[in-house]
Order: sequence, then structure tokens, then C-alpha cells
Amino acid sequence: MSGEAYRALADDIRDAVATGRWDDADADLDTFAEEAALCLVQDRTADLADLAREVARCHTAQALREDRSPEAMHRLGQIRAIAALVAAGRANRPARSEAALVQDGTPAAAVLRALEDGAQSGPALVEETGLSHDAVARALPELRAAGLVRSWPAGRLVMNERTGSAE
Repeated sequence: MSGEAYRALADDIRDAVATGRWDDADADLDTFAEEAALCLVQDRTADLADLAREVARCHTAQALREDRSPEAMHRLGQIRAIAALVAAGRANRPARSEAALVQDGTPAAAVLRALEDGAQSGPALVEETGLSHDAVARALPELRAAGLVRSWPAGRLVMNERTGSAE
């Protein structure tokens, strides 16, 4: 599968949960879990990173929903379990080098420049950098892994602050 296929799968899960199509949601969640296991076994690090982004996006969307029914909460728990599996698989993988992250023209470099003036939320970074929400969301985990940014929850937002000195 590719990043686009993971995105479509995450969207299908969100739609199925939103419309109460629990069998469809379960089938797509099974596919997500199987793909995570394959990425781990086959050491497909790029696919695992793409999968991690989509699982996180799907989890965030579901966690912010108002639906707290047992069926919806069960699917949220399944997404959390898949996220834990993916996170465990990525835990011992080295981060990209700081030099690769801060190259001019990369989203990560734009995010770091935006954080020079202090901590900002994700939406504020999107506005200041002109990048898409997805581009900012992809850059932040890598910047955190490289020790250049720290993040913390602030209500429904996540604040981000520059911690390292990129050269």
C-alpha cells in the first residue's frame, strides 16, 4: 500500500464510524492492523511512517467526535491499539538527520522558522507558514524525533516550541 491508500483507508474508517457502518469500520480497521504488522515484519520504514501519520489523523478525528456510544468508543479503542503497535515499531528507528530536516524549501525548515518567535499551535503554524495542515502535521513528528521541537497539549490544541538549534 502507499500513503494515498493509507489516507483513503483512514477516510473510509472515519466515514464508516460517522455513519454507523460498524462492519465496514471493522473490516477497514483489520486492514490497517494487518498493514501495520506487514510493515513491521518487512521493515518498510517509509510505509510505517506514512501509516503512522494516517493512524494518528484517524485517531484525532475520532477522539474529537461527540459520539461516545459504545460502538464508536470500541472503534476508537481499536485505532488506539493500532497506533500503539505502529509507535512501538517506530520507537527504535533513528530520526532523520537534522541537516536533512532543515534544508531550505522543506516543510520542516518552514516550521522551524515559524517557531523562532515562540510556541505556536498547529493551526497557527499552518497560517504562518502557508503550508497545508498535512504538511505541518508530517513535519512536526520528525522535528520532535530530532529533538528540535517539543509539543504539549493545551486544551484541544497542541502547542509546539523550538528546543534545538538548527544550523
